[in-house]
Parts: sequence; C-alpha cells; structure tokens
Amino acid sequence: MAGHAPLAVTVDLSLLSAPGEAVTVTADGSVITLSLPRLFPRWWPPGPLSDRGRRALLLARLQRGLQVADLSLQVCVHQQVVAQLTPQSRPTLLSRLLGLGSVEVRLLPGLRALLRRAPTGRSG
Repeated sequence: MAGHAPLAVTVDLSLLSAPGEAVTVTADGSVITLSLPRLFPRWWPPGPLSDRGRRALLLARLQRGLQVADLSLQVCVHQQVVAQLTPQSRPTLLSRLLGLGSVEVRLLPGLRALLRRAPTGRSG
C-alpha cells in the first residue's frame, strides 16, 4: 500500500472474564497490546484456535490485516511480551512447533510467564 499513511490506533479497553480475570487491550499508534493475566487462561473457550489448521488460517488472515493497516500486535503476560505478530513476522521453529504461523514467540518471557503465578482474587 505504497503512498498511504499507516493507520494510527488509540484504544484502552479492559475486559473482565467470568472468573474475574482482567484482559486489557491498549494501543497508541501502530502497536496493539493484548495483556493477559496468565499465559493460558483457564476460561479460554474452545473454538477455532484449538484446531491447528484453522488457527494457522486465522493467524495468516490477521497478519494480512496487520500488513494492510501497518499495525503490530503484541501479547503480554505480567508486563512481558511473550509473542508478537507484525507485518514483517516470519515463522520460527518454535512458532511452527506450536502451530502459530508467523507469530514470533519469545521463549524466555514465555517461560517466565508460565512459571509465575497469576494474582488471585479480583482487583478493584
């Protein structure tokens, strides 16, 4: 999309799951950040992301959308970026093993997020 200015997104959204865990979506400019309370939320519903083939198609579609809009998506757990998908992202060995297409999975922050316990109780 040569000649077009990138899309600038501004958002500050907080969602509360049924068990009371907060998920936030923030963006300021060209980076959208999804912050999760734990790496694998207990309440994550089964659906298209549980099937490896459908997950790959959805993530490829998401990356094409990010390319068109010139945006990047980061996934954070405990203020650590554990994964990201940018217009330039390419599959890595780890993302292939996990069936995550071009999502760049960061091993050390991911391990830290797995080993750290999420806060219990509701904040508020």
